[in-house]
Amino acid sequence: MRLRLSSTSIRTRLFVAYVGIVLIGFALLTAVAGGQISSAARQDFERQLVNEVRLVAQVVNGYVNDADNTDSEALEALIEAYEAEVGGNLSFVNVSDRAFQGRPDYHSTPEIDTALRGSIAVVERPDDEGTSTFVTAAPVGDPRRTATIVQLSVPTSILQGLILQRWAVLGLIFALVAGVSVLATIWVSRSIIQPLYALRESALNLSRGDFSHRVANPEKDEIGQVAQAFNHMAEQVESMLEEQRAFASNTSHELRTPLTTIRLRSEALRHDDSLDDETAKRYVAEIDDEVVHLSTLIEDLTLLSRFDAGRAELGSNQIDLARFAASLNQQMSTAARAKNITLALDPPQQTLVVNASLSHLTVAFRNLLDNAIKYTPSGGKVEWFFSAGVDAAQVIIKDTGQGIEPEHSARLFERFYRADKARSRDVPGSGLGLALVKSIVEAYGGSVTVDSPGAGQGTTVTVSWPYQPAPKRRL
Repeated sequence: MRLRLSSTSIRTRLFVAYVGIVLIGFALLTAVAGGQISSAARQDFERQLVNEVRLVAQVVNGYVNDADNTDSEALEALIEAYEAEVGGNLSFVNVSDRAFQGRPDYHSTPEIDTALRGSIAVVERPDDEGTSTFVTAAPVGDPRRTATIVQLSVPTSILQGLILQRWAVLGLIFALVAGVSVLATIWVSRSIIQPLYALRESALNLSRGDFSHRVANPEKDEIGQVAQAFNHMAEQVESMLEEQRAFASNTSHELRTPLTTIRLRSEALRHDDSLDDETAKRYVAEIDDEVVHLSTLIEDLTLLSRFDAGRAELGSNQIDLARFAASLNQQMSTAARAKNITLALDPPQQTLVVNASLSHLTVAFRNLLDNAIKYTPSGGKVEWFFSAGVDAAQVIIKDTGQGIEPEHSARLFERFYRADKARSRDVPGSGLGLALVKSIVEAYGGSVTVDSPGAGQGTTVTVSWPYQPAPKRRL
């Protein structure tokens, strides 16, 4: 049974479950209500018989004062009218007639005994022909003085007809409710299944490599939220694949250029006998520069991949930012002076100590200072200063360089992206610097932002470096 249910479609299971619950529930409710209605109908019918026989007794009592003065024709017409109205038979019993009581067919009945005591009872029993009937009786006048009893008998088939009518109404209501429940179940199951079909179709397209496909117009319910999550996942996967393609393309470009240079120079050194010593030395220097560039690129890629994969070990050394900044500032001064750029450090006024890896800290801020120096023209200025936050030290590096146009701001941290669109070797670097800075800073639970008013208006980089590495990022 379990295997059969698991192989049945969700739509069928929903339909069977919902319709089954509704039908069983309403069937039980109908049965209970029908039983109560049948009981109430019988009580109402018996109460009506009691009222009818009492009314007949009261009317007859008005006509009959004694047996000699009875207007028999009027009384008979009245009795026939009542019989037609109630669908039964009216008869009169003179219980004081000794001769009547002595007849062989005479016998006292519960309704007559009850009438003689001043009450009225309804009794169900077969009549002389064997037909089930309701029988009731009432005294004419004061039961202590009268000797006449009015007896009313009505076939039980009349009550059964009334009960069947009420059951028919219940059955009609049950059929209407069942029909509405079936339609509602079909609508509900369709509203649930259709989005799942759309989600399945999108998943199949995704599995075929069509990462641009999305679930169209997802609803606002839970399944719609799943569809929105699927669309978001598809966007992320598509973006990741595009980034990987761009990364592979850019990496191959960055590797190909220095390798081409190395090969050309090495071939010239090996096979060109006409090279003079000065040219040979220049070629060797160029090869060495390209090897250094390749080594730096590979180290950056390796470090970046380790941070992306979460395998980088976060350092816990206590580093005084004032000493660290003074040391790094001295190292970068040579490059700044070579371009006639002023590199100014405003050391923190208080002791700022962070727990980090010195190499990670150095890579991050060296890249930021190197970028500021590279993109600042001769005669410009690069300054950096510190401030103490509650949980992190704030480091601001500000330059008077070429600035960044607004359309480039959103892509600055992409790998190999360069705002000047240059692929020449005029500005050294691979375009991995800011991406690596972002990965390192965020691994420690910090943040980095780059702001620029526009082209030619300089750039400001703000780094928030926590005093303690974020535990959730520690691997």
